Amino acid sequence: SERLLNTRRIQEHVDHAIRAGDETSAVGGLCSIRYVAAKVAADDVSDLLREYSAAIERFPDQASALGEFAAFVGRNLDALRQKIPTAPFQFALQEPDTSGPYQSIKRLAERGGDPLIAIAGASGAENAARLVHWRGKPQQSDPCQLTIREHEGNVNAVAYSHCGKWVASGSDDMTIKICSAGTGEVKCTLTGHSGRVWSVAFSPDGTRVVS
Repeated sequence: SERLLNTRRIQEHVDHAIRAGDETSAVGGLCSIRYVAAKVAADDVSDLLREYSAAIERFPDQASALGEFAAFVGRNLDALRQKIPTAPFQFALQEPDTSGPYQSIKRLAERGGDPLIAIAGASGAENAARLVHWRGKPQQSDPCQLTIREHEGNVNAVAYSHCGKWVASGSDDMTIKICSAGTGEVKCTLTGHSGRVWSVAFSPDGTRVVS
């Protein structure tokens, strides 16, 4: 029963906060590495990215902080979908020291008491699985915002829709995929080519794709 309640809270709490305009609860949850880890464990990474998009639209003053976490999740998407419990914490530790994800994992580790995480020297570190601290790591944020791996061949062409919500890609696998620019989810796969797809483009109104 407790597990079901926790799962429901993970799935609904932030979404309800966004809809209700509760900026403190929504941003507080989405900018917490522990919340990210909970969504990863629940196999809700795509839903998490949708929450970031919705929150950025609802709370534009918090777009910078929310966008930083959304990009963190997006560029580590492949690995996070493997549902390794410590992965979100380890990736956060590898972010620049001034970044939101790093500051979140640092605060969590220093408080102690979490059986999954500890940084050497932090309170409770002797009793928890330690994360690897990357000495001399880059202090510039990775520019990658989202990793999309859906094709079975090389990708030869990519185009953004004019509204910025969709990405079309053409591949050696003879398909075109229309994906969400926010979550990387495939909206549809277009077939019909008898060879590699070399170029794609959206129509000005975004309702058609030419290849």
